[in-house]
Amino acid sequence: MAKHICKHQPRILMYHRFSNPPVTGWASPDYFDRQVKYIKDRYNPYSLVELLQYQREFGKMPPHAVVITVDDGYRDFYDYAFPILRKYNVPATLFATTGFIDGRLWLWPDKITWILERLNYIPNDFLINSLKVKSGPVDDNGRRELWKQWVAHALLVSDEEKHVFIRGLADRLGLVFPDSIPGAFAPLSWNQLHEMQAFGIEIGGHTVTHPSLGRVSPAQARSEIFGCRDVLKEHLGERERTFCYPNGQPSDFNDLLPELVREAGFLGAVTAFPDAVGTRDRYLMRRHVSGDDMFQFHKAVSGVEWLGHVLRREYLLKPSYIADEAE
Repeated sequence: MAKHICKHQPRILMYHRFSNPPVTGWASPDYFDRQVKYIKDRYNPYSLVELLQYQREFGKMPPHAVVITVDDGYRDFYDYAFPILRKYNVPATLFATTGFIDGRLWLWPDKITWILERLNYIPNDFLINSLKVKSGPVDDNGRRELWKQWVAHALLVSDEEKHVFIRGLADRLGLVFPDSIPGAFAPLSWNQLHEMQAFGIEIGGHTVTHPSLGRVSPAQARSEIFGCRDVLKEHLGERERTFCYPNGQPSDFNDLLPELVREAGFLGAVTAFPDAVGTRDRYLMRRHVSGDDMFQFHKAVSGVEWLGHVLRREYLLKPSYIADEAE
């Protein structure tokens, strides 16, 4: 039923990391293989740029379309996901952070992960950037909680303050970041991206340094978006591509950004959350989380998750007396 109702509402799935053995919150080869086969057998898979090219040509979205998207550009995509996509001849879109691919920078959440992996005990309480860090032992649960706290704090401040905050954490804890990106956080190479693009994987834009674009100046936002476009063109040639807003939550973009993305020549752009908007605005298309949770995968790919948001919105928009009667 949901599949029929959602026939012309594409579902865009969002992945980040891949691993074997499995890691909580990531995608493992066994589950990803099952998911790609399921999409191939029951739906029409597209890359994001192919989806929008179809819409431009025919004036509507293709029927039963599902798009696999992957953020950032970690090497584990090439190691684990790409062989499965190639096996089933299924396209996808990989959004690349070009400074990361160049090896010039780590992705900042990985620096927080790196700090916490080396932390068994915090010797003293300290205050950094208005965030209080308490002393005491740090176990696996504590690392998870600290990671959430520190990432959440980093997302509340400006891009410059975020980097100062992360350097300050390392300094206060007596740690020095390696000069090069550790293997656990390694990026894809340009040669690997070129190989995958030749197969049919779209390489989309994901900025140069992965800031929250809602917390940078208009000039920096332009530099991040246009700079990413130019580096992709330099290494992978000129072709139509799409874009992904880093972090992708409502606070990570503003009214200026879709116009900048359009001006840069990207055919469309995606956020990192689902709601009733779906793919209505091609520069703010919504996505559904996916990974090893097969219940979430089926909810997303079937359209049930999108329908739930639509029904919830319609209920909230009802006059209060109708809503009261419905209860």
